[in-house]
Amino acid sequence: MSRKPILERILENWPAKILSFMAAVLLFSFNQLNRLEERPLAVPLRLVGSEDLAPSSAYPRTVRIVLKGEANSIFAVQEGDLEAVLDLSEFKAEGVYRVPVVVEKRGSAVGIDPLEIRVDPSEVAIALEQRITRSVPVVPSFRGFPDPGFELASSELVPPTAEIEGPASLVRKATDVTTEFIELSGRSEDFSAVLRLQQRDPLLGFTGPGTVEFRAKIQRALAYRSFEGLPIRLEGLAPGLAVAGELPSGTLRVAGARNDLSFLTPAPDALYADLSLIDEPGVYTVPVGIRVPPGVSPEAWTPGAVTLAVVRSSEVSR
Repeated sequence: MSRKPILERILENWPAKILSFMAAVLLFSFNQLNRLEERPLAVPLRLVGSEDLAPSSAYPRTVRIVLKGEANSIFAVQEGDLEAVLDLSEFKAEGVYRVPVVVEKRGSAVGIDPLEIRVDPSEVAIALEQRITRSVPVVPSFRGFPDPGFELASSELVPPTAEIEGPASLVRKATDVTTEFIELSGRSEDFSAVLRLQQRDPLLGFTGPGTVEFRAKIQRALAYRSFEGLPIRLEGLAPGLAVAGELPSGTLRVAGARNDLSFLTPAPDALYADLSLIDEPGVYTVPVGIRVPPGVSPEAWTPGAVTLAVVRSSEVSR
């Protein structure tokens, strides 16, 4: 019995053999696919654009990426090795565009095989407008209150303005920017801090560092108190002279720390008139001076001066 040549035996029933081989390959591939695992990731979406155009409509700041591959490979990928990019550099005119999201690989994500990457959303609709800049005032944002008995006397921002940039329609509407919260709670003395600027619209940005220096002066909280019917004390009148007639009573308004003023009682010489320069009888107009304790400031008093008749003491006694 003769044996067939090897080539003839290989080619015998070749359609069936090819189908069997292809089926084996498909089964092997299907088995391999079933062994692959998935790993979802949230990745920031980075815009690449021109200096002339800026996004004027909301767009997702992150995208969902799903990696599919062998477990030991895809779980070794660091989040920083994947970047989602929206490339706007090809657009030169204002309008609304649909732009595909491109995932760039680096580091541990390079060279993995098999690796399937799905991104959601796969494309983004975005409106572009002319980019402009504008200077606006910076407004401080406060939270809390100083220690009891203290208050914010004054504050300063350096610089007092910030330059914002973005789509023309939004930049023109912006009236100011605010700082991050400035905590006043527990403050009883001057302080300063470097603050980040807060932008109300995420489509706007800052051309500079986005920070300002805040300087504050803290002082004791001032309160005000008025006293009426105070006598005017005469001082320094030369011997042998006297004042004829009655003197008017006076009023005094003072400012100071609330705790200090609540217990303040005016001294008998809180209002006084210095007569030491008078050496003979006559009619004189003399300014009224004031005396207040340390820490208390005079705000106003009446009368500011008194007119009095100076006579010899012997005339008063008669």
